[in-house]
Amino acid sequence: METIGKVIGGSVSEKIFIRLHSGAEIDVGDILVVRDRKSIFYVKVIDMGIASLVPGQFIEDMAGQKLEYDLEYDLYDEKDRFYRVCRAKTLKVKKERFVPPRTIPHFFSDVMLVTEKDFEFLKNVGEVPIGRLRLGTKDIDVTISLPAKKLISHHMLVVAATGKGKSNFAKVFASGLLPLENHASIIIDPHDEYYGTKGIKGLNSHALRERIVLFTPRFEEKPGSEPLILYAEDLEPGDFIGIVGLSEAQQEALDTLYRVYNEDWLASLVADKQINELVENTGGKIHRSTLYALRRKMNYMMELDGRSGLVFTLERRKVPSVHEKINKAVLEGKTVILDTSLVGDESEKLISSSILSRVFALYRKTKQVNPERFAKLPELLIIFEEAPRVLGVNVLQGGNNIFARVAREGRKFKVGLCAITQMPSLLPREILSQMNTKVILGLPAPMDRDAVVNSSAQNIADESTEIQMLDAGEAIVTSPFLEFPMPVKVFLFDDLLKAMKKERPVVGL
Repeated sequence: METIGKVIGGSVSEKIFIRLHSGAEIDVGDILVVRDRKSIFYVKVIDMGIASLVPGQFIEDMAGQKLEYDLEYDLYDEKDRFYRVCRAKTLKVKKERFVPPRTIPHFFSDVMLVTEKDFEFLKNVGEVPIGRLRLGTKDIDVTISLPAKKLISHHMLVVAATGKGKSNFAKVFASGLLPLENHASIIIDPHDEYYGTKGIKGLNSHALRERIVLFTPRFEEKPGSEPLILYAEDLEPGDFIGIVGLSEAQQEALDTLYRVYNEDWLASLVADKQINELVENTGGKIHRSTLYALRRKMNYMMELDGRSGLVFTLERRKVPSVHEKINKAVLEGKTVILDTSLVGDESEKLISSSILSRVFALYRKTKQVNPERFAKLPELLIIFEEAPRVLGVNVLQGGNNIFARVAREGRKFKVGLCAITQMPSLLPREILSQMNTKVILGLPAPMDRDAVVNSSAQNIADESTEIQMLDAGEAIVTSPFLEFPMPVKVFLFDDLLKAMKKERPVVGL
């Protein structure tokens, strides 16, 4: 292996300083190997600089001569006098085994480029491949995989600015779950891009598409899909709490209506009963103005046109509910996609809240009643975009909702969240800290970078500059289940589909 630099100083707290060979091509984010007397140090470049043995005033004078008079100098030992240096953080130290960095290499230790053999310890770390190991702007043929069973219930956060590859990563990760036994996922799809449409490849092109169930209002246009129809009789007051802005009086009114009318509470409020009749039947406990306000809010959220809307309906149910069908699919270890692209934000939040509440209740009740059966339930991941809409600081000030509850309690019940957002700074610090695995795909805003850096399980403060520089598809993955913050070049989902076709050629007439 060719030596590209020498250690020239540093400390455990202030990092390692390396003088680079004049021909070395090194970028911020590169991983290097430092070979000391009895140890091997894996270090990551976090900053680059130029240095010189020539005093600064002479360098300024020489630059002026070149600029003003176009003079060229023949410098004696130019490569010795003008050189590049880099600052690197230690990721791991290998002695008899890999240990955290508690020491530093000696002066003049050899610094070398890494090879695939240097990362054999990453093989078989996880079951879900997400990309290749990235060294600065390059990547090498070392596949990075995430341990799905460990990290799902501990929650994931995917953050990036627009166009950096959030949805692509989510599709790559979701497709990686399909071959795994005893794993399931629910994907809330606000843009109709996960299942696949004309011009957009989705999970329906996967070789294991039979393990995918699509629920959509456009079920007649998509053969094999299930209708996304939610009946008012299947909704409960808890589905609205923390999802729609409700005053304390309005929350109490919903509970009162539910006690009086049971499963007919919502239809009675929205259409079937007069306001005066509602006041009388609830013993005058609810003020008329509260009921009028609630009726307007419910109509708005459910997007009703008469007794039915695109997704919600006040009619009586004569078929199994969407909740029952989704719970059944989850127990079978399938991937459920909810197409919410045709409804507004409020309707989408209500749909998501009711479905997540039922499946979480299923897992929680099973653990309490039948622990042996609970042990066999699939690990469940809920993937949803624009996380601040349901987990934002302003949202949770009005009361906790099912998303916040799963974030706090999900790991006890094998249910995890994969929250996707452009603005992690809008999430409460407590929620950010619960997201133990973070996939960072580039954040230019300082507030968002600080929010992610300060809430990560591993120390990534030194990666702040690199995070700002990340190009589309480039990521840093930090997790307590990985050896160190992993620089990754995420697979392109379309390329994965092409690879599947090559592995499984279609033979027919």
